[in-house]
Amino acid sequence: MSPPIQESTIETLRKPPPKHSYTHHLTTTAAAQASSLALGVLSGVLAARLLGPEGRGDLAALTLWPATIVFLLSMGLNQAIVFHRGRNTFSLSHVWTAGTAIGLGQSILTALAGLVVIPVALRHYSHDVQIMCFAVLAVSPLIILGGCPTSILQGHLDLISFNLIQLASPCLYAVGIVILALIHRGYLRDVVIWRIFSYVFQFLLAYVLLLRRTALRFNWHSGACLSLLRFGLKTELGNVSNYVNRYVDQLVLSLFVPAHDLGLYAMAVTVSLILNFVPTAAGVVALAAGSANAAEAVGVIRRSFRASLLWLLCGCVALFIAAPALIIGVLGPAYRGSILACRILLPGTVAIGLNQVLYDGARALGDPALASYAEGCATLLTVALLCVLLPQLGFVGAAIASSLAYCGSLCVTLALYKSRFGVRPSQLLLLAKPA
Repeated sequence: MSPPIQESTIETLRKPPPKHSYTHHLTTTAAAQASSLALGVLSGVLAARLLGPEGRGDLAALTLWPATIVFLLSMGLNQAIVFHRGRNTFSLSHVWTAGTAIGLGQSILTALAGLVVIPVALRHYSHDVQIMCFAVLAVSPLIILGGCPTSILQGHLDLISFNLIQLASPCLYAVGIVILALIHRGYLRDVVIWRIFSYVFQFLLAYVLLLRRTALRFNWHSGACLSLLRFGLKTELGNVSNYVNRYVDQLVLSLFVPAHDLGLYAMAVTVSLILNFVPTAAGVVALAAGSANAAEAVGVIRRSFRASLLWLLCGCVALFIAAPALIIGVLGPAYRGSILACRILLPGTVAIGLNQVLYDGARALGDPALASYAEGCATLLTVALLCVLLPQLGFVGAAIASSLAYCGSLCVTLALYKSRFGVRPSQLLLLAKPA
C-alpha cells in the first residue's frame, strides 16, 4: 500500500474558508439546526393539512423507506471523510475520488435493496404510492453522493457552506409546500415532486460551493479507500446501535400496548427532544474542529460538552415547567397523558445530547467505534427494564426505562473516555485541567 500523499494548502483549497472562533462555529451551526427543525415543523404541519391523515400517512411511508435504506447503507462515510480531510491524512483528490467511488457502490446497493424491500413494505399501499416511493428511491444516489462534497467542506471547517447545504433541502421543500398551500393544490404527487426537487437542489449546491474553493480531479488511491471504509464501518456500527436504541422502546410498545398509549408516548418523546439541536450542532463542530486540529481536539470536546450541558440543564428545567401548557396548548387536551412521560424522559434527554457530543468527539480522536459500545449497553438495559416496568406501568414504565438506559449509556461513555483517552468527567466539566 502506497503512503498517504499530502497536498499543500494552496493545492487543497484554492480559496480557504475564513477562520472563525469556536463560538461563531457553534452559534451558526445551532442556528442552522434550529432553522432546519422549524422548517421541518412548518412543512410537516402544512403537508398534513394539505393531504389529510391518509395522504400524510402515504407521504410518511413512501419517504421513510428510502431514507431508512440510505441510512442503513451509509457506512459512516460522511464522518470518515470529515475526519480524513481534517487530519489531512490523504490528499483532497484522493479522498474525493475514494468517497465518490464508495458512494457509487452505496447507490447501487441502495437501489437493489429498495427493489426488494419496497414492494414488500408497501404491499398494502396503492400502486401510485409505490411508484412515487420508487421515484424517491431513484434520487437517493444524489443524497449519498452529495454527502461527499458536504463532508469535505465540514472537514475544512467551512461550516458556513456546510450549514447552507444542510438547510437547502428543508428550505426548498418548505417553500414548495407553502406554494402548494397558497394555491390549494393538495395532491400527493406534487408534494413528492417538491421533495425530489429539494434533493436535486441540495446536491447541486454542494458541488457549486465546493468547486468555488477547489478544483476536483479523479485520483485513485487504494489506501484512501480502505481507510475511509475502515473508519466508516466502525462509525456505522455506532450509528445503527444509536438508531436501534432510540426506537427499541417504541417498537416494544407497539407490540404490547394500545395504539392510543403508543401515540401518547411517541409525542412525549418528540417534545422531550426539541432541545437537542444545540448538542447536535456542538457535535458537528467537535468533529470538524477536533479532526482539523488533533492537539486541540480534547479542548474542543470539553467546550462542546460544557455548552451542551448548560443548554440542556436550563432548557430541561424550563421544559419540565412548561410541559403541560406546551403539550395541551399545541397538541390538545387529548395528549394530557403525555405530560408525565415527557417529564420522566428529560434526564434521558440530557444524556442523549451529551452522548452526541462525546460520540462525535471520539470520532475526531480517531475512535469511531466507541459509540457502539455505549449504545449496545443502553439497548440491553432498555430491554431489561422494559421487561420489568412495562407490565406494571405501561408507557410510563417505558419512559422510566428509556431515561435510565440513556443515563446508563452516558456513564459508559464517560468511563470509556477515561480508559481510552485519559479524559476524566471532571476534566470535561472544567473541574480539573487535562493532563
